[in-house]
Amino acid sequence: MTTYILPGLGVDATMYGSALRKLKGVHYVDWPHYTNEKSIKDIAKTLIAQYKINSSDIVGGSSLGGMVASEIAKYTEVRKIVLIGSTLTPESIRPILKKLSVLSEIAPIHLIQTLAGKTSIITKNNVWKKLFQMFGNANSAFIKAMCKAIFEWDGNPTPKCACAYIHGAKDRVIYPPQTGATIIDDGGHLIAMTHEEEVAKFLKESITAS
Repeated sequence: MTTYILPGLGVDATMYGSALRKLKGVHYVDWPHYTNEKSIKDIAKTLIAQYKINSSDIVGGSSLGGMVASEIAKYTEVRKIVLIGSTLTPESIRPILKKLSVLSEIAPIHLIQTLAGKTSIITKNNVWKKLFQMFGNANSAFIKAMCKAIFEWDGNPTPKCACAYIHGAKDRVIYPPQTGATIIDDGGHLIAMTHEEEVAKFLKESITAS
């Protein structure tokens, strides 16, 4: 059994720190080389083929990574989905983000990335510094395509496999689930980075229970 954990949009697998890296059998994977995928379904199928994901595996991720993981579960049988500040449906994403996603069609993403990289130099908070650095290195075409794809996604509201959730109560991007989730009271959207120990404990327990 292998567990594949995906990053969020605009970041890479380095968002997952040392406490999470201690877990055996967990692979923190980057987004695949971008080949003009336009939908969550396209990315999911690319990942299934790349990693040969099968029924013995667990898939999960943060934010967009969790959405793609739930989409993977629609096209190949998996043991469990693990959502880290993520969702099974686009309806859980705060409405203001849909308006902002429209701007991605005209926004100079590459310029924003350059500025993000420069901003990281003067950012004292290590989490934000790391976030800005990853965003500055991300594929701008992929970011733009996924900003649109998220709100065209039909989700996977009733997956065939088990699903485990952990979410920050103060998440300003995706609404926390009303029931069934492990809630971090002082956590925001970046809990895998800001509350690494708690997320590692949750992930270990989720894998053990599978």
